Amino acid sequence: MNAKFLSILIAGLFAVSGVEARADEGAFKLFGSVGAGGIGTSETSDDAAKLKEYRDLSTGPFGIFDLRGRSQRFYLDAYGENLGRDDSYFTLRGGMYDQFKFSIYGDWLRHNFGFGPDGGRTPYTDPGSTNLVFFSNDTTSLGNPSVPSWTSLNFDYERRILGATFEFSFKSPWYFLVDASQVRQSGIDKVDSAALGTSPGDGFTDLPEPVDYTTRNISGEVGYDKPRGHFEVNLMQSNFNNNNLYVNFANPFFGFGQDTTTLAPGNHYARVSGNGMMRQLPWNSTLSARFTYDKSSDSQDMIDAVLNTTGSNVLSATDPGSQVFHGDVEDATGHVSWASLPTRRLDTRAYYNYYKRSNDSTDISFQTMESGLVCSAPSPTSSTNLNVPCEGERYSYTKQNPGVETGYRLTPGNRFSANFDYLDTHRNRFDSNATRDKKTFVQWSNTSLDTLTVRIKYQYLQRRSDFQINNIGFDPNDPFYLERFSRSFDVANLDQHIVKADLDWTPVKLLDFGLEVYYKRNNYKDLTLGRLNDRRKEIYGSVSYGDPQKFRATLFGDFEFINYDSYHRTVNASPCPTSALDCFDPTLPPTTTGFNWGAKLHDLNWTVEFGTDWPIRENLTFKTSALVQQTRGGVDFQSQTLSTGVPAALLFPITAYDNTRRWSVNPHVVYRLARQAELDGGYAFDKYTYSDDQYAGYQYTIGTGTSTSYLSGAYAFPNYSAHIVYGAMRYLF
Repeated sequence: MNAKFLSILIAGLFAVSGVEARADEGAFKLFGSVGAGGIGTSETSDDAAKLKEYRDLSTGPFGIFDLRGRSQRFYLDAYGENLGRDDSYFTLRGGMYDQFKFSIYGDWLRHNFGFGPDGGRTPYTDPGSTNLVFFSNDTTSLGNPSVPSWTSLNFDYERRILGATFEFSFKSPWYFLVDASQVRQSGIDKVDSAALGTSPGDGFTDLPEPVDYTTRNISGEVGYDKPRGHFEVNLMQSNFNNNNLYVNFANPFFGFGQDTTTLAPGNHYARVSGNGMMRQLPWNSTLSARFTYDKSSDSQDMIDAVLNTTGSNVLSATDPGSQVFHGDVEDATGHVSWASLPTRRLDTRAYYNYYKRSNDSTDISFQTMESGLVCSAPSPTSSTNLNVPCEGERYSYTKQNPGVETGYRLTPGNRFSANFDYLDTHRNRFDSNATRDKKTFVQWSNTSLDTLTVRIKYQYLQRRSDFQINNIGFDPNDPFYLERFSRSFDVANLDQHIVKADLDWTPVKLLDFGLEVYYKRNNYKDLTLGRLNDRRKEIYGSVSYGDPQKFRATLFGDFEFINYDSYHRTVNASPCPTSALDCFDPTLPPTTTGFNWGAKLHDLNWTVEFGTDWPIRENLTFKTSALVQQTRGGVDFQSQTLSTGVPAALLFPITAYDNTRRWSVNPHVVYRLARQAELDGGYAFDKYTYSDDQYAGYQYTIGTGTSTSYLSGAYAFPNYSAHIVYGAMRYLF
């Protein structure tokens, strides 16, 4: 937080405490705490970015305050933490009862991806600029694994949010609200890798791209609220601006010629929404409705030329169908719901949701790149693919979603409920243009016992889609023929089963048990290739004992088991060689150039945490927490067997697939020194280990010649251990 702004804020708050309202209003009293503290951190790591990914643990001071002010007519609340640090936050709220209210807030955050020299290196001399130049045009030195001459940098950016809200009612059922905020982001991002030539095969490079974004939001709302009804209308606008639309970078694949990548263009978003509700209708019913309409738009010049993909430093015309791209995406939604309570035992709800996305953006196609048409599509008359213009697909869809739900109480503590939900989706996607989802659930809940609460729910979902690729591909020698046997899992025909059970039990006073069990299975139908099924099992349990006023301890654990089964095909030649005709048919016997293989991915994730809260004396409280987390993943592979009895390919399992473990211990003491002073301090130990076969033997350069890739080191060295000591003193008044 800006130091000057903070001093004015605190001074103003204390000034308010001395102001007396009129005698009939009572004095305005301000109470709470202000304080200051510090953090000391000792860490062991090659790259501390993971330790500090979203939190500022650097050694140094911080400020805190928690203030409240009250009178018969006015109120004021102010809170701030980590002031003066990269992850500071503050809010100020207040108003006059039944007249108006306001809030002002700020939220600072720094996102760290990698710290130099190990987690932040680049062969470019000016990282974060829009013109990236290699420090050397000698590929021999660039390929040196020790990269002594590469530039060291930090991949990080800061995000700062400032906002304010004001609402006026003046003891009327009518109210007016205005909300404004600004989000500012700046730094160097590590989210983009640029292909140096054609992809895959010709390498890539991590680009240290500049982040210089500003988003400004403003909205206004007018509403009416009475016991029998409520409605509101809201108008909102948001403008996003990026000060850097292009980044030029030296591309070694093209003899270190200047290549170009694009960044997010500025855009405008506008939305109007309305929401209404009518209560106390016949059958104790409530009718509610909501609508929204929004539009996203932008305008951006097209790039006129790119480097030639032959590897020579030659520019080629892109010939876009329009020199300017105009983005125009509109969304319209509607919702209506009717809930009733006809009898004391029966409750019902019926609803309908509507969602429509229209995309009227400029339809850009690219006709030529020197040698003629560059994209291919299946031919309806031969196995030779057609050359066609390259163009994007303007995605749009319409969703209609009616549903009904009812509940019935056999006894006051036993309730059965059921639901039926239907979702109809029409879209303009190349593989599937329509999907129908039918979902139903039944649930029983029992609260008739004072010491036991039970809920059991079963849900079934059936999804069926219309596909447009059932006859794609001329014959089994056509690569597009494979599309007949595979479906994207988000539209594939599906049978889904979910079972969920919850239990809360208090067998004796001060002892509480909690248990939640969750099981989900997805069976994808009518598939030969792709994801065939997946399963998820979760178990959550907790036990707590003790009186919070004396001593209380809590232990909880969360275990997740995840499995994905999939089946795939490898074809080592295209078109099919004479010795292996029909190689794109996965139902035929395997050959050395065309065979199927399967993958079974499994994950085990678990967390165990223990915590205590112990008020030792009136002025002394001891708290502690301990945490252990682990994720373990792996993939098993198996290929088809040839007629000779040997596997078509030797496939080895991945034994470490995003494996992590974290240990954390945090004892914490709060000590009241005197009536108006409090000490708060503690110690934290945090250790994190990471293992993934994808990062085994990490190098900053991979490949040789035109296939060389240049990596930054971000995410490569996340292991750390840290000892953190923190403390603060508060003044209470």
